[in-house]
Amino acid sequence: MTLSRRNFLTTAAASSAGIAMYPMMSARGREALMAQGVGQQPVNPMAQRRADRALSSAPGMIRIDSNENPNGPGARAFEAMRANFDIANRYPVTLEDDLTTEIARYLGVKPENIMLGCGSGEVLRSAVQAFTSPTRALVSPMPSFELAADYARFIGSPVKSPRVDAKLHLDLDAMADAAKGAGLVYLCNPNNPTATVHGKASIADYIEKVGKSSPQTIVLVDEAYHEYVEDPNYSTAIPLAIDNPRMFVARTFSKVFGMAGMRVGYAVGRPETIARMKGWMLGSNISQLSLAAAKVTVGDVARIAEEKKKNHDAKVFTAKAFTGMGYEVVPSDANFMMVDIKRDVKVFKAECIKRGVAVGRQFPPLNTHLRVSVGTMAEMQKAVEVFRTTLAG
Repeated sequence: MTLSRRNFLTTAAASSAGIAMYPMMSARGREALMAQGVGQQPVNPMAQRRADRALSSAPGMIRIDSNENPNGPGARAFEAMRANFDIANRYPVTLEDDLTTEIARYLGVKPENIMLGCGSGEVLRSAVQAFTSPTRALVSPMPSFELAADYARFIGSPVKSPRVDAKLHLDLDAMADAAKGAGLVYLCNPNNPTATVHGKASIADYIEKVGKSSPQTIVLVDEAYHEYVEDPNYSTAIPLAIDNPRMFVARTFSKVFGMAGMRVGYAVGRPETIARMKGWMLGSNISQLSLAAAKVTVGDVARIAEEKKKNHDAKVFTAKAFTGMGYEVVPSDANFMMVDIKRDVKVFKAECIKRGVAVGRQFPPLNTHLRVSVGTMAEMQKAVEVFRTTLAG
């Protein structure tokens, strides 16, 4: 089973849903569901994640639960992989340098400002390891992508989790207060799972505020969904990261580039900031074929534009369907959306699974807000009919 960047997802299927899915699941899927501990005490996040993945990957399932790009890598990526089959038996060397150089060229920075990772998940984990400790907390809002917070708890670092505000935006004032004395702030922009975004000025003001009140704190801005943002007030924080050693940016090839299963990500920042994380990174952490594909993909602006349009059209269609049914859709600047379905998401997810559609899990404290990833237009048309039937029940 392929590991996705967005790890540590817990399953939302109830016992009845698990029983209903048995005929559709392989033996491995059934084992994963049992490992989940349905009807028992909660188990570890990895077992829960695997169980959820087993359900969503059942044959015929529409998979709109993990913010993946349904279109996959483009033609240029496949051509690059085929052209490099002859070195797949060798450890990566030159392709790591080639990809670093290409990313730097595309972003207008120097290669020394780039650190490659096995997905941006490895970047996040190395940051937690490098910048937090039992006396220097991680600030990670609630809800947000959980990898950093889960790993901090695993290594014994405390976690402070200010809640999002009434409009489901990150509460930057509360996050600034929590950052005092912290080792690392995790700021996902746009935020997962809420799909809300902060503009350029707000992010710059926040980083400046933290720098003044807690000058030893590092701010990590996760821009996994950067390419999908349509808010005109938004801009990447990379220029800030090049000037400021107290912050850096994480990026990934898992989203708009459609390479979630190929595990390619990177950090952008000052060389001295990146150096503090490098000791926690794996050697040869990206495969030859993934490096080759990413190298020709990063600057493929035509494909990026095409993927953005496909996502926009399918997202608008889905949001219109939900609002037409009387449900509030949170404005989205990502390849997913949150919808207040006014009922328990766990139960709704289980019902959708039985009807062949895998949606996002519950994200406390937003227990009635459903996260729906954007699939192809054909997938969303089918999924909307399942939503309509399930919500009418």
